[in-house]
Amino acid sequence: MDIQAQTKQGDTMLIENQMAARYAADPIPAARDKAARYLMIALSVATLGAFANAAAEFGTLPPDRLIVGTWQMLGFAVFAGLFALLAIWPRRMPGLWELILLHKAGVTLMNIGFIGTVSGPMPSDNPTAVVMIDGTLVALTLLAYVLAQGWRPWFARSAQ
Repeated sequence: MDIQAQTKQGDTMLIENQMAARYAADPIPAARDKAARYLMIALSVATLGAFANAAAEFGTLPPDRLIVGTWQMLGFAVFAGLFALLAIWPRRMPGLWELILLHKAGVTLMNIGFIGTVSGPMPSDNPTAVVMIDGTLVALTLLAYVLAQGWRPWFARSAQ
């Protein structure tokens, strides 16, 4: 490796280390952290409610919906767990916040396109309801992300 490449790599590491040091020295106010955690707990509990609703609907699903219904029901349980993990450790898992936001924003945007054109036999098949629910999840998760500064794990990892 030549001197110029070493210097450039060294400068990059210095910048990453400075960012990590800045975030380590810049604590999040307790009220913001607590608000973010409570939001994520609320989303976890609400998603457990969606799981319970999907489990209750499961027995009435037509045979051609059982695979999708199973996927959806278990997906609610997974997301309840992901929200709970972020409530417990809001800054330990780089990418988790962003993956959740990507999924929920994607579901919301796709269902906006389905309004008025798609419906199904179950109340959960209503794209307007999905847009309202998942859109709310996006907004609340994004608020918690900003309050908890959920991007910090990216800088902590780069400094190691």
